[in-house]
Amino acid sequence: MEDGVISGFKRDFLVVKEKGWIPSNRFHDTGIGKTFEDLIGIVENNNSLADYQGILELKSSRELSENMVTLFTKSPFFPKRANAILRERYGKPDEEVEGMKTLRTTASALKFNSFVDKSGFKLEIDEINKKIFVRIKDLQTSKIEDIEIYYTFEQLQNVVENKCKYIVYITAESEKEDGKEFFKFTKAVLWSGLTFDKFIDAIKKGFIAYDIRLGVYKSGKNKGKTHDHGSGFRIFKDKVSRVFEVKEL
Repeated sequence: MEDGVISGFKRDFLVVKEKGWIPSNRFHDTGIGKTFEDLIGIVENNNSLADYQGILELKSSRELSENMVTLFTKSPFFPKRANAILRERYGKPDEEVEGMKTLRTTASALKFNSFVDKSGFKLEIDEINKKIFVRIKDLQTSKIEDIEIYYTFEQLQNVVENKCKYIVYITAESEKEDGKEFFKFTKAVLWSGLTFDKFIDAIKKGFIAYDIRLGVYKSGKNKGKTHDHGSGFRIFKDKVSRVFEVKEL
């Protein structure tokens, strides 16, 4: 079944590649993925299945983009409103709207980072209780905060096995003309072979890190509420081949 799906995707990708320069369907960073998915008929959704026929998860980036790729986004499972608690307690004042806080930082399992020289964030793997904790340290006192924010192995394993079993990483050239962005899709690479054990090991080694990206809604009915821009697990591009089997399509 997987071979047939991969062959079908290769055909779809070649059709898009042969189109050359294509105008973006969206103005921000997700424009490249949205444009590609529209071209091959994928409807945007937030379900637990992979993007392409429930088998292939699609990731895309501009050729000269940042050095990390998001594997999946998922808010912490515990406690309830974990992201709102994080933002309200540890965020910094928003630069545009008075009285609102934002929290954007990248944490690994290797050591505590530093967020505005005030708080440190670090992942902790608890294999006995099968949890991944987001630990927070007060950098002024070196005391670990008593708040418990975590994911369970069971819940993350479901995500890894459904969304990361086969990932197709698509790259495109990008250029702007009269304020509009255009893409030319150039390459598709299959990442496979990730197991949950490999996922945990990659976190331990610092190959996969955790991004906290919490803003606030600045207008409308949700004004002042937490706007989760996609907190989740990301892999460094130069470590992909140490975690996945990699094959150009």
